[in-house]
Amino acid sequence: MKQTFPRSFDALGDIYAFTEDIMTGAGVGDAVRFPVHLAMEELFTNMVKYCPDNANDILLEVRAANGGVAVTLTDFDVDEFDVTAARDVDTSMPLDGRVPGGLGLHLVQQMVDSLEYEYRGRQSTVRFTKESG
Repeated sequence: MKQTFPRSFDALGDIYAFTEDIMTGAGVGDAVRFPVHLAMEELFTNMVKYCPDNANDILLEVRAANGGVAVTLTDFDVDEFDVTAARDVDTSMPLDGRVPGGLGLHLVQQMVDSLEYEYRGRQSTVRFTKESG
């Protein structure tokens, strides 16, 4: 299923409900649902945070099958930002010794089974999957 959402942090509740309905209807378990919600929230939040003056809605597509989920987020008229690039995050350092930034995307990269990025014609597309078991 596909739906557009306004570029606003206020849309996160609606995104959660949209995705939860799809996953619940497909019988997706909690072990998959939690990382899917976390990854979507991080990716959507970054799209909002780094392009606040962009008036375009963000397109979200969620497909659930065989206990797993595939998600695609498409952002329009934006600069390139590759979410698949390696993040220089030292998780062994205490929080007060770390440089802010990058931890959310680092966590996304660790939690999902696949993460892809495509940029063409000022359109940014992020796809990820989380499989069951």
